[in-house]
Amino acid sequence: MQKNGFTRKVLQSAIGLICASAAGTSMAAELNQYVSVYGFINGQIESVEAKGGATPYERRGRISDGNSRIGFTGKVAINEDLKGIWQIEGGLNNFEQGGTNDNGQTATLESRNTFVGIDSQRFGRLVIGNSDSVYRSLVGSGGALGGNLGMTVHGVDGFNNSSAQLSGNQDSIFSRGESRMKNSVHYLSPELYGIQAGASYGFDEARVSRSDRSRFSLAARYKWEGLSIGVGYDRQSNTGIDTTQLQRGFGVILNAQDGNATTYTKLVASYALPTGTTLGAGYETARFGISQFNNPSASSIYTGNTDNTLKQNAFVLTVAQDFGQASVLAGYGKLGGLKGVRQFTESDFEAKQVSLMLRYKLNDMLTPYVYFTKITNNAQASINLGQSPLKSNNLGTSSAFLAPGDSPRAIGVGMLARF
Repeated sequence: MQKNGFTRKVLQSAIGLICASAAGTSMAAELNQYVSVYGFINGQIESVEAKGGATPYERRGRISDGNSRIGFTGKVAINEDLKGIWQIEGGLNNFEQGGTNDNGQTATLESRNTFVGIDSQRFGRLVIGNSDSVYRSLVGSGGALGGNLGMTVHGVDGFNNSSAQLSGNQDSIFSRGESRMKNSVHYLSPELYGIQAGASYGFDEARVSRSDRSRFSLAARYKWEGLSIGVGYDRQSNTGIDTTQLQRGFGVILNAQDGNATTYTKLVASYALPTGTTLGAGYETARFGISQFNNPSASSIYTGNTDNTLKQNAFVLTVAQDFGQASVLAGYGKLGGLKGVRQFTESDFEAKQVSLMLRYKLNDMLTPYVYFTKITNNAQASINLGQSPLKSNNLGTSSAFLAPGDSPRAIGVGMLARF
């Protein structure tokens, strides 16, 4: 109850300040603060299917959400340089289903980036709360380099916030190390000579697995004219591949694994040419900890578990071309084999994705678009659509999943309305 009361007071204050500003008062100026409301609704009409695995998702039409959201953000000046900052952001995801996704989950007002902290042009920004790691916000799909910001930029993945998205989720082709960290602290340095760096740390307060699964990320970005280059590293302790699920044929599922760790390292770049062409590229290496059982052999009669590390690489290539207010986008991504895996062929875990999009900016608030994406999953891969992923099993429950080998395909038309 205390949390809800706090939320109501913050919202009432924000709405009050906005109303006061609209009425022409000087309340905001007297308090030396700034408050704004932002967000977008993004809806898609599409035909989808996923076939090839044990339980196909048959072709059907649907209305899907493209990562819709609403947020309230504010700044309070402390002196000429230092400001207090806060943000409350909630997902409007799955608005077409009354806010409930295919796993039976619903979003709350604080479900997205929600934090409080301080900001200085000289010393940088420090925030605490529930927020994107720098692997996502600085060099990933949460920022301009990654191609986010509500279809207003291109970047590495201009398909962001649509079913054709290539990156940003655990079940995406690329940038699978991105996360929104609960119980976390984040630092971003000031930008100096085009260079900006950051760090994130997420505490494992709950310790459901009795092991510390804390997570940290490091990232740096360099910008010069039309060129942007980024590097990122992410590590989660006591986390690895669930061996039981792997042996049962459910593919790569990460879970608590004592003594193991999962890491991601990536390099991304985008370049905007004077001709209105934007080129994007990225390369990521994932290393998954795993505890594997050793069967008796001719050389040894002993059994037991051995900790090991499996490696998997991925890359993505994109191009976007502007023609006035229209943009044509094309992208290709490839997820490589799982190197070092036992009982399966490494290539069983490979996947690839092709995406195409045409979008037209009617004005600063409205952008309609059409798109096509096709994912090809090998026998043990389960790469899914970037937004509103398909579930072929246990639909409507928290255990809903796409069967390995099912290959999603989507074609549709969407409309993104900003406010």
